[in-house]
Amino acid sequence: MSFFSHNYLATYRKRWGLSQRQLAYLLGWDSASSVSRFESMGRLPNLMTALKIEALFESGSGDIFPGLYRRAEIEVADRAKVLYRELEGRTDPKSQEALALLAYIIRRS
Repeated sequence: MSFFSHNYLATYRKRWGLSQRQLAYLLGWDSASSVSRFESMGRLPNLMTALKIEALFESGSGDIFPGLYRRAEIEVADRAKVLYRELEGRTDPKSQEALALLAYIIRRS
């Protein structure tokens, strides 16, 4: 199991007494098997699906899909480090603003 394969979708669904079929209906899907694939991480959520799940459970994607969120954080931080090195030494205001953001991203990762 990879570090991003765990999620809490089933936990949230069960906490609120929903069956997979009921959750599928709320998300606009035709079958419970779609929910099963998401719960087992056999399928990753697209943006619209993630937003629907957030709206339904009033919880952020990072809480429901923590491993996937962490993977995204790592990928962004890795790219931020590269971009920071490219911009380092520039003194114009826009570059300074970008460097401040990139430094913040790197620190929190």
